Amino acid sequence: MIHIYTGNGKGKTTSSFGLAMRASGQGLKVIIFQFLKPKSLVTGEEISAKKIKNLKIVKYEQSHPMFNAGADVKKSIKKAMTEAKKAIFSKRYNMVILDEIINVLDQGFAEKKDFLELIKKAPKDVELVFTGRGDISDIEQFADYVTIMIDKKHPFRQRVNARRGIEY
Repeated sequence: MIHIYTGNGKGKTTSSFGLAMRASGQGLKVIIFQFLKPKSLVTGEEISAKKIKNLKIVKYEQSHPMFNAGADVKKSIKKAMTEAKKAIFSKRYNMVILDEIINVLDQGFAEKKDFLELIKKAPKDVELVFTGRGDISDIEQFADYVTIMIDKKHPFRQRVNARRGIEY
């Protein structure tokens, strides 16, 4: 089935990692591709996930387009998309998570029509999980789960910086 975690609220990546932990705990093999998150940013989810059997994280040297929207980001995303597609069709993984893929598509760093073709052709025995902010109108019709995180209140509005172990 296909899961989407989206919205402006906090918790999309954390929710996908929670699902990955549940799946790996039940013996399923999981791979997580993280888009738009630099290798230098090591999150609490990533630290914990590295200790879990059957769970692999793939990260590229990509920075968020808000900070760097250069050609290197597009090139890195193209490579990541190619590797994610291989993983989906490899028969090695029961679950493939594409973290921040909605941002990638929404901001034009990957072709939405190519992504939709990928979804249509994906093996039915692979659980797909997509996270990120942005327009999901074209993707939503293929989803079995859609969870929208709502940003009703957040300390960032009071100028509280991201805190280690809480926001990352």
